Amino acid sequence: MLLVACCLPSYSLSEVVTGRTNNVAKDNFVWDMTKFLPPQAGLTVEGIFHQYTITKETQANSTVSITNKHLKADGNIYERHDNWNNLPSNTKIGYDTISSLGVLWGQGKVELAGDGKLSDVTIAYQYKFDPCFIPLSDPTCPNFKDALYQYLLDNNLINNEPSVDDPYYDEWVQYQLENQQEKKEEEFAEVEEEEEEELSIETILSVSGAAEKIANATQQLAMMQEMAGIKKLDGYYSASIDGGVYEETIVLEDKEIKDNLIALKNLRQDKTHRIIVRSQYK
Repeated sequence: MLLVACCLPSYSLSEVVTGRTNNVAKDNFVWDMTKFLPPQAGLTVEGIFHQYTITKETQANSTVSITNKHLKADGNIYERHDNWNNLPSNTKIGYDTISSLGVLWGQGKVELAGDGKLSDVTIAYQYKFDPCFIPLSDPTCPNFKDALYQYLLDNNLINNEPSVDDPYYDEWVQYQLENQQEKKEEEFAEVEEEEEEELSIETILSVSGAAEKIANATQQLAMMQEMAGIKKLDGYYSASIDGGVYEETIVLEDKEIKDNLIALKNLRQDKTHRIIVRSQYK
């Protein structure tokens, strides 16, 4: 008789867990699946191992059936029928691959139709599940934060404090603390970026030692290239204006433009003023 043990390997919450049930037919040829499959959400049955020994006369007609009822529909979710007509006694070992949600699996049963006897029956179910199928099941799940945020949205708890009896009250408190910390870090990063930008512009436009730099042709060129650097000074905006040819509209009747005597007088005064100003530096 093959002994089948349920051994769960060590795993992290980001990994899929696989396992196998104990022998469900060890004490009875009818069994309740809820007593053998783990209750994890998203669990799927991946395969069925079966072994049994049939004792019968070679000429006798016999059929061995292994079935599981479907919990959400009529009929069976799994069934196999082994025909032993005109076959001698023997031991059968087999494995059927299948993939179906565990919550759909109902009562299981193995039975013999016809002449003969069953013994040493072993039936076990291979399964797998994702511990983070429901991300809110554990704070270490990769999508826990997104799931918690959605839970808070759905229950209108983003800006309202939940009851201490809420199952995710502690997570809500932690979420608020982390959210505040993230906002502070973002604000601090923005201030630092603005200060660095201001410092960069001040450095570019610094007049310290400008006279020496301007006097030196090489340094002057370097300064101009620095000032024209990308991301340091915004480029001038350019715009194009649609238009055509502007035709002359002024017509001179006597073909002569007379001097503006008032303007000439003002120009003379400006010249005299400049002479007076310059004389004080002589």
